[in-house]
Amino acid sequence: MPDVRLQLALDGTLDAARSVLAVVHPYVDVIEIGTPLIFREGIAAVRWARDAYPGKAVLADLKIMDAGDEEASIAFEAGAAWVTVLGAAADATISGAVRAARRGGGRVMADLVQVADPVGRGRDLLALGCDVLCVHTAYDMQGAGHSPLAALRALRDRLPEAPLAAAGGITPQTIDDLLSLRPAIVVVGGAVTRSHDPAQVARALRERIDVS
Repeated sequence: MPDVRLQLALDGTLDAARSVLAVVHPYVDVIEIGTPLIFREGIAAVRWARDAYPGKAVLADLKIMDAGDEEASIAFEAGAAWVTVLGAAADATISGAVRAARRGGGRVMADLVQVADPVGRGRDLLALGCDVLCVHTAYDMQGAGHSPLAALRALRDRLPEAPLAAAGGITPQTIDDLLSLRPAIVVVGGAVTRSHDPAQVARALRERIDVS
């Protein structure tokens, strides 16, 4: 299968991000500065990740819902390679984020969280220029046993060539089913960041990806 990138979502404090990345960065392709971390530290957290790990792509999880060009530009100017925009945003907002990405040499990940028709909206988002569609089981829903697998399967069946990402509660025990559906990016968070041995979990995820 094509190379699958492992994206690590950092949602805690900047000190926690430093500690985790110090031991897991060899296994990670994309460093996600998660929404809570951006709320705590501002866009400076993106600059820090870019400077500390210049060989890694940095994603700013802004979840843009309005002012697409302006907000995406802030992230790209800070050194982000990716920004996220909510798939439920207006087409004008999506187009603005895409314009900023093209101008800044970056990419746009469309987050399909709470999108009622992921397949139909996914087609629209790709036509608007989004680079990846992300099926995302929201944090508040993960405890209820939800996973991104069903949504990823539906998108893969209906949009067989679409570049897809999956996020939400993914662990070394659940990643194989996702990998069978050929995602471009697998997003992990708490399975690594809340582990007593983050390096071991990140290595296990990397190994599952590399042998898939």
